[in-house]
Order: sequence, then C-alpha cells, then structure tokens
Amino acid sequence: MESKHLIYLSTILDKGSISAAAEFLNVAQPTLTRAMATLEMQAGTQLFTRSRFGVTSTVVGESLAREGRAISRRLNAANEQVSRFKLGIKQNLRIASGSLLGMGVLPKIIDRMIEQHPEVSLTITCLNPSIAIEGLLDDQFDIVIAPQSSDRNTSSLHHELIKQDKIGIFCGQQHPLASRKNIQIEDFMSLDWLSLGIASYFEQQTTEMLSSYGIHGARTKAVFRNDAYMLIKMLASGRYLAALPHFPVTVIKEAFAIKEIQLEGIQAVSRDLYLWCIESLKDQAAFTSFKNIATDVFEELALPIKP
Repeated sequence: MESKHLIYLSTILDKGSISAAAEFLNVAQPTLTRAMATLEMQAGTQLFTRSRFGVTSTVVGESLAREGRAISRRLNAANEQVSRFKLGIKQNLRIASGSLLGMGVLPKIIDRMIEQHPEVSLTITCLNPSIAIEGLLDDQFDIVIAPQSSDRNTSSLHHELIKQDKIGIFCGQQHPLASRKNIQIEDFMSLDWLSLGIASYFEQQTTEMLSSYGIHGARTKAVFRNDAYMLIKMLASGRYLAALPHFPVTVIKEAFAIKEIQLEGIQAVSRDLYLWCIESLKDQAAFTSFKNIATDVFEELALPIKP
C-alpha cells in the first residue's frame, strides 16, 4: 500500500470528486482512477461511492483517508521544517487557541515570546477549542490554550490551570437590555442571538447554561465558526446577544463598545482556561517559558485599569 495512494484518497474525499482532486494535486485523472482501483484491491473493499452529487466515503475509505491526511500533515511539517532551517530558525512552537483569545490575549503573549526568544519561530492557529485539543492529540500542535473538554480523552496530555473563567451574556452598548435595571429572564425572550459554533461541546455547555436560567429556544441568527471578530463586530451593533467566555471578551469589550449583562441570583457556569501540551514537552524550556509569559499576561490583563 503506497502512501501517495492514501493521500490521493483523502484528497478525493475532501474535494468531493476525482476531477477536483486531480486538479488540486496536478495529477491526471486516469492516474487517480488507477490508483484508487489498486487501493481498493489491496483493501479488499470499496472505498467510496460516486453519484451526481460527488463521492461518498465508506467506513473503510474514511479510515484510510485519515491516514492519508496524517501523511500529508507530516509532509507539510517536514517542508516547513526545511524552510525554517533555511531561514536560520532552529526551533518552532505550534500554538493553538480559540479565536476570542486570539483577538486580545494571544497577541500579547506572542509578542513577548518573540522578544525573549528570537531563536524560536511561532506558528499560531485559531480553532474551536475542542478541535484544537484533538489536534494536540494528533501532534498538529505543541501548546493549546483551551478549557477542559469532557468529549475528548485527554489523559495522555498535560494541562495546567491558567485562568479561572465563566460564561457571560454580552450585548452592544446600544442594545435594549444594556441599560435596563433588574433584568428578568422574561426580558430575553424573542431576542436574537449570535454564536461561535453550535456543534461543539462548549456550545452545548452554553445551551445547557441558558436552559438552566430558563432561557429556552434562543433564536440564533448567525453562527461564526472560528471567527470571533465578525461576531464581536455584529454584537457591537446593539441588535444581538451572545453567550461568550467572560475573560477574553472583557479584554476587548471597551474597544468594541460591548457590555456584559448582569443577572442577579444566578450561578455562573465555569469555563476555566488551561494550558495544554503533550507530556514530553511539559519539562522543556520552550513550554516553561511560554507558560511563564502566558501567566504574566493573563494576570496583567485581569488587573483593573487604573484611572
């Protein structure tokens, strides 16, 4: 079984057709067709089905495609490593976090890392926290800043609490609820909401939180996957509500005219942030330095602004 055939398969499934994959890979379509015939013969079963809507993977096909994607990632990582050595960079640190942290917190951490460790290059990715942790398990990242996830087996990972946090309800300063006193649960009915994603464990946690408050069937008008900037801009318009992590939003709320709605007598839902890495990295200097810098930045941003 050739590794390039697995890459071909993953590309066909990701692109949705053999013709699209051939164009992307710059490989003749008959070559891909023959490669898939060979791979199916070796697997002893069909790997995907074709229809006028494109290709659909079988269970075996998807399993082999995952291996193909892993090989592609390794090849890309090797090419990036060669490029970094050509540029004189000896070490690279791959970091991932949610997009909200990427707006106000992560840039400050990155800036200090660059200043204190000019020999280290950084690759930063903003992802849904659950996907970021999955990427850490799959060796796509070295360090992840994310909450604890109950939908992933993280026993093989090292994690340390970096910031206690909670989920809050936010709106623009011109929103009808922004200046209202003694807000009741009934005031939230029939209002429009925004979301950073409706399919993740963390959004399920948010939905459960709203339900526990008595807010049922919130009307989510737009979902922004891994793009907090658009959500925050729309939230600032004063037309929407959003349930979001408290700390990263408070860091940027003044710049975007956003306000947190305070609900009395309601227990906030915890969403603490952790610093994650693989076990073998936790005692290395790169992780220790990143942890120290990140801890300092989180503490500084949590301090009240002096007049």
